Amino acid sequence: MSSTSPPPPPLDQIKILEHCRVSPPKGSVPDTSIPLNSFDILWLKYGAVQRLFFFKLPAFSTSQFITHHLPTFKSSLSLTLQHFFTLCGHVRRSSSSPDHYEIHYTDGDSVSLILSESAGDFQELSGHQPKDFKKLHPLIPSLTIKSSSLMALQLTVFPNHGGLCLGISIKHIVSDGTGFINFIKSWAATNLAGVPKLTPPLLDRNIISDNEKLYSVNLEANRVIEAKLKEFSANVDSPDDDVIFATFSLNKEDIKKIKDSIMSKYGSGVAAPFHCSTFVVACAYMWTCLIRSRKWPSERTAHFVFAVDARPRVTPAIPPSYFGNFLGYCFTVVKVGDVMDGDGVHVAAEAIGKAIDELMKHGVLREAEEWPRKLLALSGERLLSIAGSPKLGVYEIDFGWGKPVKVEVTTIKETGAMSMAEIGGGGGGGIEFGLAFPKHEIDTFQTCFTSGLQVL
Repeated sequence: MSSTSPPPPPLDQIKILEHCRVSPPKGSVPDTSIPLNSFDILWLKYGAVQRLFFFKLPAFSTSQFITHHLPTFKSSLSLTLQHFFTLCGHVRRSSSSPDHYEIHYTDGDSVSLILSESAGDFQELSGHQPKDFKKLHPLIPSLTIKSSSLMALQLTVFPNHGGLCLGISIKHIVSDGTGFINFIKSWAATNLAGVPKLTPPLLDRNIISDNEKLYSVNLEANRVIEAKLKEFSANVDSPDDDVIFATFSLNKEDIKKIKDSIMSKYGSGVAAPFHCSTFVVACAYMWTCLIRSRKWPSERTAHFVFAVDARPRVTPAIPPSYFGNFLGYCFTVVKVGDVMDGDGVHVAAEAIGKAIDELMKHGVLREAEEWPRKLLALSGERLLSIAGSPKLGVYEIDFGWGKPVKVEVTTIKETGAMSMAEIGGGGGGGIEFGLAFPKHEIDTFQTCFTSGLQVL
């Protein structure tokens, strides 16, 4: 009786080749504790922010990559972690107060790095066309809320297609997006140069004047957030099913058409009576399309919330190298019925622009004690929020493999946020947005997005 061979594994199946831990050079960083301030503590119970960076390489074999690229990749990571050592540490209660927390680093602390191999379709996964989340999921390094680690990495090679994916999960409590991208750019520059090449991060939290009331408010908000997360987890059924990741791009010409349409309401040579930037008009268009695609009742309100880097917007300004959290928040609301007709994008842009004007007039940290209450109150409203920014320059990162062909913020599947970045490949001033919703919602949004541009 002849035996039969088992069926081949699925093409998108991941094969783990190595699981190691990388730390700063031994003895290079003393045991250190860094107290968390009120802007960090808001993220105490928040999960990891996840990004996937796809790079196209000339044809290679896995053994070639392991021999010629992996050693430099690990050593450059180690050298960079010497400066960004908080990523290797863990959060613990401060000995000075049970209600205060700190990031503690001990010599030898490390981050997890997984090397894996995939026979999947790199072109499909790294493309801009809609794709199933379950195909992206194996590329994301696991970093649960309960894990004491603050960062995890996974490098997946696609030898059959000459590509690789760097997956990074980092807990928000250690840094916001500006600090995170500064770390990635420093690591990439070191990997490319073969020697440390970075602006050392500023880790001292005392540079930001703290507010004990704000700290208490944000700490209390975490208790509510933790309860909501437990409730959410208990009610999620097959969370990966039917979730589609889709990219929608507005090039420079699209943005000009949208802005011209808005400015036509004020007459030739007249400035808009609100902040009318590329960010404002692009977000207004996406927000309007999203509201229209959901077919909400006209009397309902729709909410748009986005974070603002507070570093350059306080006096004195905080250096861009500050590695921690320092974000302000801008809240915008419109009535659904007001954005359903032809003037909808103008209404949305005016609402966003005036909210920014108010923020700039009264200060980026105005009413900071009210942010948690507002965010929690809106948690069940399907508000639109932003993950990322074109100013971060994610498509400028180069480890020596060339710049990314695609960057995905996979966290948006859980948060319902909209990712935002500059268009890669020399997009010349355009902006790309990422959405992650069930297929029928993506399809409906696509119709609104395409038809809206056609009638401008």
